Amino acid sequence: MNKLKYVLPILLVGNILCMMDVSIMTIVIPEIQTAFSVSLSDLSWTVNVYTIVFAALIIPFGRLAERWGQHRIVFLGLMTFGFGSLMTGLAPNLAFMLVARGIQSIGAAIIIPTSMVIALDLSNADNRNKVVAALAGSQGLAVALGPAVGGFVAQYLDWRWVFYINLPFIIVLLVIYPFVLNIRRETRRAVKIDWLGASLSCIFLTTLSLGLIKANDWGWTSLTIVTMFIASGLTFILFIVQELHTPSPMINLSLFKNRNFTASGIALLLSNYLLGGMVILIPTLLTKVQGETELNAALLITPYSVSVMLTVIMTSLLIKRINQKILIGLGFIIIAGSYLLIAHLNLSQGYHRLIIADILLGIGYGLVAATANILVASDFHGRALTDSQSVANILRQVGFIIAIALFTSVLSTNINTAKQNTITYAHQQIQTLDIQQALKNKMLTKVDQN
Repeated sequence: MNKLKYVLPILLVGNILCMMDVSIMTIVIPEIQTAFSVSLSDLSWTVNVYTIVFAALIIPFGRLAERWGQHRIVFLGLMTFGFGSLMTGLAPNLAFMLVARGIQSIGAAIIIPTSMVIALDLSNADNRNKVVAALAGSQGLAVALGPAVGGFVAQYLDWRWVFYINLPFIIVLLVIYPFVLNIRRETRRAVKIDWLGASLSCIFLTTLSLGLIKANDWGWTSLTIVTMFIASGLTFILFIVQELHTPSPMINLSLFKNRNFTASGIALLLSNYLLGGMVILIPTLLTKVQGETELNAALLITPYSVSVMLTVIMTSLLIKRINQKILIGLGFIIIAGSYLLIAHLNLSQGYHRLIIADILLGIGYGLVAATANILVASDFHGRALTDSQSVANILRQVGFIIAIALFTSVLSTNINTAKQNTITYAHQQIQTLDIQQALKNKMLTKVDQN
């Protein structure tokens, strides 16, 4: 326990940095879009690449940690994540940024699963729930904090500093790490890694995301989109077959025989899907539609982050006193209430409804995430415990991936429709003006350019 109090802060900071980079760039997407001159749907891949690579590699890297040494591989993960952050900040174009984000995600996939194992190995029966709640809760909090932190950084520095901000933290962690955790002499185990399963899961998530993102642009019944969905379905079936027959599966499907695990996993997937909707839509609404600065947008999102943090802390303290089903059910009811408010926002009357919706969403998400994260691990020990945490992390990312794909697709379609409606209206109004046709043509050209 004495060692845990020194190790846990390092692991918490590492987890927060990794998970914050899932969402931190959403607030600066308009700036990056302008800098790179790309569409919103194309730019959404900077978020999707991160989550897809993370989801596909989190379990293989967890296995690799057993082979190479858990302390050593987390140290390597911190270095990889730091390098990826530097490259993302330096990116001159979208293609470069996608590769750099992939490197970042590899670092995150190394750090997060093994951090949980290291922390649990150092904990005991009395504090295990608190350790799980702290690490898992910090991940949800980090995703929630991302847009707010990104807004503050971008306002006073530049959008590239949204990624550079990771570097001083990583350097400090790398300096402290060898003094707290032994990276030279570790127990290692010979384990097999299901790289085929990882590859199939990556193909499944990529084709599903691409299909959902581009379906509105290319047509839901177009040959390309139908092919994407068929490929996604086939690779998912092949993945399940592979996991059932390989001696060392990427996902231990027997975990889903446990009702607590299955229900909690579904709750995590749904709650992160709903979180993704807010993280993707609200920053774009505030900066792109309302014309707010990144700082103002961050301030308007901050109540959500604070309510998540406070709710996670309170839930971890109350979970033994209140029925867990009640906590999760209440959380989803509160989330539904927040979405109802968001769906009927009228920002011309002020931002008070948005702030209330932020707070409700934070409370609801905190109740669901904190409770489900503890329940996922409650019935397992040893390898099964490690597997349960890894699968829970995958389910969180899948929820977020689907949210990014669907909400970005709908948002892009609505923006394009609004643009076209604006152009049509402007053309109609210009044609009614009592001026020379040459001047009308000049105005029409200017409208189309804008």
